Amino acid sequence: MKKTILLSALTVLGILTAGNEAKAQKGFYAGVQGTPGISMMYNADDQDDKTQEQKTTFGISFGLGGGYNFNKNMGVGIEALYSMQGQRYEQAGLEYQKRLDYVKIPVYFSYNTNPAKTVMFTAKAGPQIGILTNSELNVDTKGKDQTVDTKDQYESITFGAMIGAGVRVNVAKNLYVDGGLRFDGAFTNAEDKDAIGYPTGRANTYNLNAGVEVGVKYFFN
Repeated sequence: MKKTILLSALTVLGILTAGNEAKAQKGFYAGVQGTPGISMMYNADDQDDKTQEQKTTFGISFGLGGGYNFNKNMGVGIEALYSMQGQRYEQAGLEYQKRLDYVKIPVYFSYNTNPAKTVMFTAKAGPQIGILTNSELNVDTKGKDQTVDTKDQYESITFGAMIGAGVRVNVAKNLYVDGGLRFDGAFTNAEDKDAIGYPTGRANTYNLNAGVEVGVKYFFN
C-alpha cells in the first residue's frame, strides 16, 4: 500500500514537473543583444570598377528586444537596434570609408526546440525596416582624415529582412543566454537617386550585414 501511494505521488510529481518545463518559455520575454560582424554596401557598378578595391568592413549593432511565445516552441518578436555599418574601399591611392548608422526594427517569427532542455536550438526570421540616423564619408589623404556629411545622398528609410539561428542556454530560472549567427539585408536602394550629382543609370546599392549575435533573455512566466 505504501509502495502504491509513493509511486502515485511520484507519478503526479513527474506530470506536474513536465508540465512546468513545457511551459518554461510560453509567454512574454524581454532582452538585450549585440552583434559584431562584417558590413557591406553591395553595388554592381562598384564591383565592376577596376579602379576601386573593396575592403573588409567591420560593423556592430546592439539594442533591445521583446516578444511573446504562444506555445513552448513558437512565437513572435520585435527588436530596436542601433547599427553602425558601411563600406571601406581604396581608389587612386586613397582610403575611403562610407559610414552609415541606422535604427533597425525587425519583426520576426521565432522557433526553438524543447525548452525543457538546458541547451536548445533557436531560429528567427522576418521583415525589417532601417531608419538612417547618420551618414558620412571619411577620406584618408596622406595621413590626414577628412570627413564629409553625406546624409542627403542616402534614403532615409530602407526595407529588408533578417534571419538568425543558434543556441539558447538556460542559466537560471527564466533566464537564458543566446548565441548564434545573424544576417540582415536591405531589398531597397540605400542611395537616393534624386540626390544632386547622382550618376545616371547607376545600379542600386544594398546594405548587407552578417555577424555573431549574443544576447540575454528573460521570460515572464
